[in-house]
Amino acid sequence: MNLEQFVKKNIKAFNEKPSSFKNKQFNDTQIKDYLRRRFIEKCSDVKFKEKILKNFEKLDYKRNEITEIANKECLYKNDVVHFIEAQIFLDIFKKLDLQELKDKSLEYIKEVSNDKQFNFIKTKLAKILEKALFLASIDGFSTNLLHINSGVMTANAGDSAEFLFVARAILAGFNASSVDVRSSRYDAIVDYNSTLLRIQIKGISQGGIISFRDRDRGGQGIDYRHETNRGKRITSEDCDIYVAMDKQMGICYLIPMSFADTFDDEKCTKIKLEEIEQYKENWEVIKEVAESK
Repeated sequence: MNLEQFVKKNIKAFNEKPSSFKNKQFNDTQIKDYLRRRFIEKCSDVKFKEKILKNFEKLDYKRNEITEIANKECLYKNDVVHFIEAQIFLDIFKKLDLQELKDKSLEYIKEVSNDKQFNFIKTKLAKILEKALFLASIDGFSTNLLHINSGVMTANAGDSAEFLFVARAILAGFNASSVDVRSSRYDAIVDYNSTLLRIQIKGISQGGIISFRDRDRGGQGIDYRHETNRGKRITSEDCDIYVAMDKQMGICYLIPMSFADTFDDEKCTKIKLEEIEQYKENWEVIKEVAESK
């Protein structure tokens, strides 16, 4: 049975749980890459794209119905989700006047603010809002425009999160540098008043959950269930600060490992962003951790 036949036979099971295909005849990465190529090829036909959007409209724009479309067309549901989201963003924002939206936002802020305070920052706020609203209109930073292999893209996205943090740290006034040794348990170094801090960086995009545990090793020929391939707990032995980097908007959560170490092994894998709100763009954490050493 070739890959095409295997996918057609198993598309429903794959869309239900891709991770269950890690050790099948064709693994999840191979299947995702095949389905992505198939989706890109089919999207060269304008009528096909219109068909997908019309079918979604008939399903009353319900996200949980996208799997039905994906299975019927033999596509990976996440590819269909991303396509539909991008099209709806375009459809909605092409009808909007961003200048008018900015002005309405300013009006609302003025209503709930002290007039003198508002007038003091109005010009700068207007410029920032204009940029922020544009970024929102395109669903944040662009990702994988060249449709890179999913395995390669995962690694590249990890690198991008590191570079984003280092750039943000330098912009904030710190001496910072990436660590190029892949086997290192930290990804970057920040120098604060001659105190070197080890920084572990993980990219986040959707879902609102972070984990203080490495991902399991996967891929063809790798048994992700074996103990040696299971992700390890990230603790203060590995780094001083854990940074969750929002790859969509460039927002940083700077979390001291003294905080992360307080969670048990089960809880540490499912921390909601609301639970670390105090560390959102909190660059003072670098100073506090350095001074505590």
